[in-house]
Amino acid sequence: MLLALALFSGLATAQTGEVAALPTEDPPVERLHPMLAPVIQQGPFAPSWASLVTHPLPSWFRDAKVGLSAHWGPYCVPGWTPRKDTPYGVAYAEWYWQWMMSNEAVKEYHARTYGDAPYDAFIDGTPNLEKESVEGFFAKDFDADAWMDLFTRAGVQYFFITVKHHDGFCLFDSDFTHRDAVEMGPKRDLYGELVAAARERGIRVGLYYSFYEWFNPAYAATPDPNEYAGFQPLTDRDLDGNDSEYVDDFMVPQIKELIDRYHPDSLCFDGEWEHGYPFWRARQIVAYYYNQAAERGQEVVVNDRFGQKKEGTSDTRGVYGDFYHVEYHADIDRAKPWAMWRGFGNSYGYNRNEHPDNILSPAETIRMVVDVVSDNGNIEFNLGPKADGTLAEFEVERLEAMGQWLGVNGESIYGTRKSPFGAQTFGRTTYDAGNHRLYVHVYEWPENGELLVSGAAVQPSSARLLARPESPVVCEAIDGGGLRIRVEGPAPDEAVSVIAIEYEGEIEPIR
Repeated sequence: MLLALALFSGLATAQTGEVAALPTEDPPVERLHPMLAPVIQQGPFAPSWASLVTHPLPSWFRDAKVGLSAHWGPYCVPGWTPRKDTPYGVAYAEWYWQWMMSNEAVKEYHARTYGDAPYDAFIDGTPNLEKESVEGFFAKDFDADAWMDLFTRAGVQYFFITVKHHDGFCLFDSDFTHRDAVEMGPKRDLYGELVAAARERGIRVGLYYSFYEWFNPAYAATPDPNEYAGFQPLTDRDLDGNDSEYVDDFMVPQIKELIDRYHPDSLCFDGEWEHGYPFWRARQIVAYYYNQAAERGQEVVVNDRFGQKKEGTSDTRGVYGDFYHVEYHADIDRAKPWAMWRGFGNSYGYNRNEHPDNILSPAETIRMVVDVVSDNGNIEFNLGPKADGTLAEFEVERLEAMGQWLGVNGESIYGTRKSPFGAQTFGRTTYDAGNHRLYVHVYEWPENGELLVSGAAVQPSSARLLARPESPVVCEAIDGGGLRIRVEGPAPDEAVSVIAIEYEGEIEPIR
């Protein structure tokens, strides 16, 4: 049977989208935050979109292709949400605090399991009248070196983690709150340990930071400060005579603290949707980050979440930033740098109730890597570590499988770009322009040993199977367009088998 390969644009599992129109507004910054001003004023980047869009995307990010993230915090103690296909089903277990108040299934689960314990009981562990005790977020078995050794085996090139999610708990030592992992819970600088372990192994390391906090008394007017564990009253950090401004007196200083102390290679912002970018001082923060990195000679990246369409400004997702960050889908302009960010299951945070049917198999994991990379993106799988700092067995299994596959086929992923021939009915293609090498990723191995790559009109000089280089591969251009490939034997890899095809010069598809 001859497999004809039809070209199409876009991921097989994603809708084709159009890039949002660029906003016309770029209002001047009325006043620079005094903690950011010296670096902003002396650096090459100004706090305006016109300046920030000139920031070059580092080649390391385009070439890395395989990243990893983790959602980790007190929400991993309960680690539960109802399955999406059940009544009140929701996906994200890291939203447990919100679900405690708004989701009937989570309310019932919490009362049954933890009685009337408040969410903050999950930080330090608190005795409960109805239950013997509530487990705390202690990370007692956490080993940053073990994590990074696993990530190295998995072929991961960069990593980032939730240093602060919407619940406001920080995984680092912060001068602006007591609600952090050094003063509470683990009593350790978890992020600092990860940064050191990652850099020792050559893995670039960034961070995720949520702009807003659900119940921070300085942001949400109603919560009682006494019920927000670790809350530290604000001081007037921006010297405007007001000492209770969440953004200027807490958020901006804390982001600056992270940049100055840890020198992250990437910033992933989130939790921006309640306000527009001027409210969050987003352009000032990014200008500070770019300028400080430029002074150190560090190449950095920032995602596209700075504020949504609020207060007379436009949405920034899919518009600004060094790359477009999408969750589980790719309805953006994929001609621009983008990253698919998703868990192996439906949740980012640890969910003990994740159904096995919702978890990618090892083969599906590998095909997801190929799907995304072949369509010009980076894949960023997310881990949901448990409260003790260990990883779920299925996460380890998929990382090991991905690493084994990349160990053989990595040249078809790292440093490649979208192929001129696009996706094919039996698989995908990627291209290494520097070496004039086309990679054909075969999902469905032909029973008769023949494949047809449509659109390829140039005769290649040679071809080989990456997983079985001793096996003969014959390629010949077909009159009128197309490339016939003949292979022998069974598929060398059950998930994805890769054929590397060499050309003497550049190749162009038939139009």
